[in-house]
Amino acid sequence: MTWWMVDLIIIVVYGFQHTLLTTKWAVKIYNKILPDYSWNFVYSILSVVTLVLGFNYWQSSNIYLFHLIPGSFSYHIMLVLLSLSLFFFFYCFKYTTSFWQWLGVKQISLKLMKKPLPAYYKIRQDGVKRYIRFPHHTCLIVFFWCHPVMTLDTLLLAIGATVYLYVGTYHQDLRGLRIIGLEWEEYRKNTCLLIPGPKVISRMISDFKKLFYGSPNANNVVNKD
Repeated sequence: MTWWMVDLIIIVVYGFQHTLLTTKWAVKIYNKILPDYSWNFVYSILSVVTLVLGFNYWQSSNIYLFHLIPGSFSYHIMLVLLSLSLFFFFYCFKYTTSFWQWLGVKQISLKLMKKPLPAYYKIRQDGVKRYIRFPHHTCLIVFFWCHPVMTLDTLLLAIGATVYLYVGTYHQDLRGLRIIGLEWEEYRKNTCLLIPGPKVISRMISDFKKLFYGSPNANNVVNKD
């Protein structure tokens, strides 16, 4: 098989198993065998295992689309964007589900300590969540595209990852709508799924102006006094 056939099979298999495990019937079957609070942890372990196997068998095309020269301006820009995507991926956990809850570790530890489990789906509107519903996935998309070296196989990976992240995020968004209902529907009206649109960007700029320059109403009150 050619490199693109092998790599495409890896992308499809990873996406299939990742999607399969989140279906209603798969979760229902799992909950009959193992405790439901362990699902996130097992899901994370299986995802990591398939990811490692995928990269182990990944085939390089050896066809370069671009190779930015180390030390050049464009090279540094790419490295900055790459670093920022990783930084903000972890930073976003400050405003969303915690990193350990995302992995499923927190659920197991709380259960062992006989403490109540946190809700996985709930409306969060602090920080970046005021504008983007799934900011972690936005950071991952940026991460896949901002590499100083791009070959045909890494382009295939970036395209596959972007498509999968969008489709997966869309279904995750619908799951939130199904579980929470009207409150999530209202939240969707004021935010973007992954990429901020003009309306949300305008609101972001307005919020930043208020943060740095204060509310116009507040200034008027000061002037009147």
